[in-house]
Amino acid sequence: MMELKEKIHTAVNQMNISELVLLYEHIRLLKEMQKERSRKIADIPIEKILEMTASSPSCWSDTVIQERADRI
Repeated sequence: MMELKEKIHTAVNQMNISELVLLYEHIRLLKEMQKERSRKIADIPIEKILEMTASSPSCWSDTVIQERADRI
């Protein structure tokens, strides 16, 4: 693990500014992805889900059935 960190540190030290900007953007995107992944369905209370779905004018089960029928 330490050898990998040293290789990364060396490579970063050798980068020019445009490469560093690109690297930073990749790091920022990775952090955003980790935040999204860490958010779980359980974070939303069932009451909130029921409230949100109750106000929907469409029938969700019909939509699911139609999507599955399209796959056949």
